[in-house]
Amino acid sequence: MTNLRLSFIAVVLLVVSATLYSFAADSDFDGLVSDVAHRYDAHATRIPMMSLVSLCARFATHGGVKGLRIVEFDDVKAALDVPELTTLVRSHLGPEWQPFINEHDKQGNSQSIIFVREKGDALRMMIADYDHGELDVVRLELSGDALAKWMKDPQGEAHHRNGKEQTE
Repeated sequence: MTNLRLSFIAVVLLVVSATLYSFAADSDFDGLVSDVAHRYDAHATRIPMMSLVSLCARFATHGGVKGLRIVEFDDVKAALDVPELTTLVRSHLGPEWQPFINEHDKQGNSQSIIFVREKGDALRMMIADYDHGELDVVRLELSGDALAKWMKDPQGEAHHRNGKEQTE
């Protein structure tokens, strides 16, 4: 009984500390989400228990993905201006962040922006993806090893899970 209680307390402490750590280190993400909500008069929908989802992603990818945060804005009322959204995202990131992808259609109905920065042997990504009135903001970190495996064989890595070939 005591071992079960200690295990439960350890799990609770792990989840709470992961939650506090992820929120304390995300002023860039939280600031961007807040400014998007104010600028575009949109409500941010946060995924419940995202810290637990991030922790599961970390274990499922053997440390390949961590620090996952996602916020969705449904029904963005104001028309998104491509340069304005890019500037808004850029303004919340430090000089160490570099533009990686900035893609948009000619009608202004969709745009994808990705900024990246190195963090030790990992690659941190900030993603803003707008498509027909819906804007998703994502922050994640990819380990150098996982990124190298994917770059070497993107198709093969997409078909493997836990080291076993997946059949389609």
